[in-house]
Amino acid sequence: MSLAILLSTVLLAAPVPHQSEMPELHCTGSPAASARAGRTPVLLIHGTTSNSRANFSWNWARAFDREGRAHCEIDLPDSGNSDIQVAAERVSRAIRHLHRATGARIDLVGHSQGGMIGRWALKHHPETRRMVDDYVSLAASNHGTDEFVVQCAAQTVCSAAYWQQRTGSAFLTALNRGPQTWPGIDYTQLYTRYDEIILPYRRSALPPARNVSNLAVQDLCPTETVEHFGMAYDNAAWLLGIDAIRHPGPARLSRVSRATCGWPLMPAVDPVSFPSHASQALAQSARSMLTTPQLTAEPPLR
Repeated sequence: MSLAILLSTVLLAAPVPHQSEMPELHCTGSPAASARAGRTPVLLIHGTTSNSRANFSWNWARAFDREGRAHCEIDLPDSGNSDIQVAAERVSRAIRHLHRATGARIDLVGHSQGGMIGRWALKHHPETRRMVDDYVSLAASNHGTDEFVVQCAAQTVCSAAYWQQRTGSAFLTALNRGPQTWPGIDYTQLYTRYDEIILPYRRSALPPARNVSNLAVQDLCPTETVEHFGMAYDNAAWLLGIDAIRHPGPARLSRVSRATCGWPLMPAVDPVSFPSHASQALAQSARSMLTTPQLTAEPPLR
């Protein structure tokens, strides 16, 4: 095979980034073509202290590239440390952008804050509800965490997002007042019993409904020992999350094979480069926590 033919073959097979009018949105593939092929495009939303590259470029985004599914990753302001109300405006714009590019409904996948923040966008921008099909959340802070209650009290200062993700915060009280889910959207809430950030871990769950699945990864794989950060690359979380994305309705345990239980990494994660990617992701969070503005109280509701 000539070099020219080889290069053209590689270029045709590789996922193609496409430009967005939102510089904080990083998109790959043709959303419209992906939707026509039956592969719903996905918006990936990272967690507090992270960014799109650290959280998703080496796991879920890579998996979507492998199956030819278009996807966009959004960077939240200040690595997800600032006022979540402001960050959610960015998420709502991203939903609209990807929906327009797709010409059909899209899916959301979020980790930690990213698994919760889309709910604020859907609550306060009702027009976005018709744009979303599935919302898959990995260790979401839907009802906050006692960990941040203790941490913010002990330090007397915290980032805006930490204050807002405390159990009982004004932000979460407002988010969860009234309906917590919306008809027409399927919610798959995935969490781990070994979560050291969302305490207690069941705070990730949403009220039971026909369009809601609340599942611990241990419900599928009982010996799974993954913690909060690991939910971004965990094999059981992938199996359940992709089941929701590939089928009507939220994830269902009865559809998911347990044959690969015991594998720690989802298939798209390269075990050789995993230590490097994981350490870089943790370093991003550490840098973020050292440099983010600290507040003495929760930001006011807007």
